[in-house]
Amino acid sequence: MSDTWTLQDEAVDPYLQVCRLAAQSSEYFNTFKSHPAYRHVLEHVSEDEGQKYLDEIEIDYMDKLDEVKQNDSLGGPVTYDYDKVGNISATTLRYIKNTSDIITKFGNSFDSIVEIGGGYGGLCKVLSSFIKFEQYLLLDLEECNLLSRKYLSNFDLPTMSYRSEEIDEIDDNFDLLISNYAFSECHKDVQLDYIERFIKKSNNFYMMHNNFHLELGTIPHEQFIEIMSDTHDVEWSNEHGIHDAPKIIYGTIK
Repeated sequence: MSDTWTLQDEAVDPYLQVCRLAAQSSEYFNTFKSHPAYRHVLEHVSEDEGQKYLDEIEIDYMDKLDEVKQNDSLGGPVTYDYDKVGNISATTLRYIKNTSDIITKFGNSFDSIVEIGGGYGGLCKVLSSFIKFEQYLLLDLEECNLLSRKYLSNFDLPTMSYRSEEIDEIDDNFDLLISNYAFSECHKDVQLDYIERFIKKSNNFYMMHNNFHLELGTIPHEQFIEIMSDTHDVEWSNEHGIHDAPKIIYGTIK
């Protein structure tokens, strides 16, 4: 099992191998989003869940739709046809929904953003159509960072991809921290490090949190909210309004 991630090695190792190959090879890069080993970890949003995300978007995005769909122009994702928006990947719809959540809650004025578990950079790309940030830091494993650097190099965006241990002392707070499930899937010691060095150093945070692998000692959402309530005003809700669904957690520094 990974020192960082609670996911089993039989899923982690093939996923990281696809990331590395896609970063090194144009052939792999052109299709990595539809590779079974990659879709086991990311790019697995179903057509039906994509429709749920589409129905829940609250911001006006139609004038940005062509730009947003650039996220599907690379990596060969699985796409579906939806009323109103046409052919698009369900994952990109999730990223529009994440963006809608963030803007609806916090507005769209952020200079510095950090994302725990940046993946290939898809949320960063979609978010950039609505928020004109000056710096976007993606934190992930090295294989993922190799891929996100290559992916995001296709767009003129001020991004950096690093492992968290490569980041030294943080002088100024981030305007916004994002975690789209990744934080909740890390081992507890990694989670505590993220809390102290990054989340508490962010003026706002938006987190999708699932309570996977609690048997391994990971921090459940209730405990995370309790910890962060010392420094931030925290609100949360259930995704899609379903009790057992992942939690959407917002925080604003006190």
